[in-house]
Amino acid sequence: MQVNESDPLLSTLAQRMTNVQTFDEALDVLSDATKDMGFDSVLYGYIPVAPRLPNGDWLPLRLNLRNFPASFERGWEKFMKVDPFYRACFETTLPFDWRSVRRSRNITTDQKSAIGYLADFGLRNGVTVPVHLPHGKFAVMSAITCRGSKAGRGAAISQQTNNTLLGLMHSFTKAIHDRKLETQIPTSVPSFLTAREQECLKWASQGKTSAEIAVIIDRSVDTVRLHIKNAIRKLDASNRSHAIAIALHLGLI
Repeated sequence: MQVNESDPLLSTLAQRMTNVQTFDEALDVLSDATKDMGFDSVLYGYIPVAPRLPNGDWLPLRLNLRNFPASFERGWEKFMKVDPFYRACFETTLPFDWRSVRRSRNITTDQKSAIGYLADFGLRNGVTVPVHLPHGKFAVMSAITCRGSKAGRGAAISQQTNNTLLGLMHSFTKAIHDRKLETQIPTSVPSFLTAREQECLKWASQGKTSAEIAVIIDRSVDTVRLHIKNAIRKLDASNRSHAIAIALHLGLI
């Protein structure tokens, strides 16, 4: 896929990105660029670790939105792990039209519900652009046309549009990295374990029992169990082993 680096849209984005100080400002720049292409809404997601956990589960993808309908986010949370457009990103490195995902025979019932939820808000047509970053990190942009807009009434997305969106996404993601704004991007990755919770999980990952950890950290067994229980809850894990696997994957221990 050819990206025209001399495209005025890409030049304008690159120039404006040199002045941004926050991720929110950067997302506004991206939104303006996709609006100039005829899209109504845009989203950007980022996961700073590999999105697939060792047990096969998926980390939820937090969407950072511009020009989405009011109240959309409130109901989307339950679809963050099953989002079919998110999952489709791991089958390609190129932009893809949402129509191709909707036509897939492999769509699950939960994914059909996610597509239906989007459609209820008029969000039926769009292009998703994945970027698979070093060390398993992942970023994604979707540019979306709404049901009532001229661009949303039907024609398939052109190859030229896909090329431009690919260029925008790569330029935007590089600028975010160069300006060290990645840590400002809201994600769903847990990063709030206390030092004691991390310590207890670290020892548990080495095969220590709660009683043994209690001796090591000079606390009661009940206190150790409480720390591990809290860690399990914060990591949305089902048990101790699951919590250890998630914490290791996320680099928390």
